[in-house]
Amino acid sequence: MLAPGTLPALVVRICEPRFVLHAGKEILRLDYSGLSHAELLAAFDTAGRVIRSHPLRSLRILTLLKSHFNAESAEALKRYGMTNRPHVRASAVIGTSFWNVPVMSLQVSGREDLVLFDDEARALDWLAGA
Repeated sequence: MLAPGTLPALVVRICEPRFVLHAGKEILRLDYSGLSHAELLAAFDTAGRVIRSHPLRSLRILTLLKSHFNAESAEALKRYGMTNRPHVRASAVIGTSFWNVPVMSLQVSGREDLVLFDDEARALDWLAGA
């Protein structure tokens, strides 16, 4: 198992948080596709540090959740989502159907800024308008 923040170089290039510009708005794009459970947990830790370094309610975030799923990763997503909440203006999530349950749980727990989407183009349009 990897310690948080100690991702192999290849994984860092794949899931490194990066900003994209869409319709004149900066959006933080977090791509968690194809990661193992340990890599996913480490990536949550890395992204969380980036998110928490920004002012409150300032970030528009696009999250792609297409990685290994189990009960522990679902709980980690919930903790990650609630911890970073104060810094998020709007958050769009695109994920495999297994990820919808923990995302909906976050919505019920007060993450009203969090919206599920089926495709990236719609998610980006929504975030740019938020």
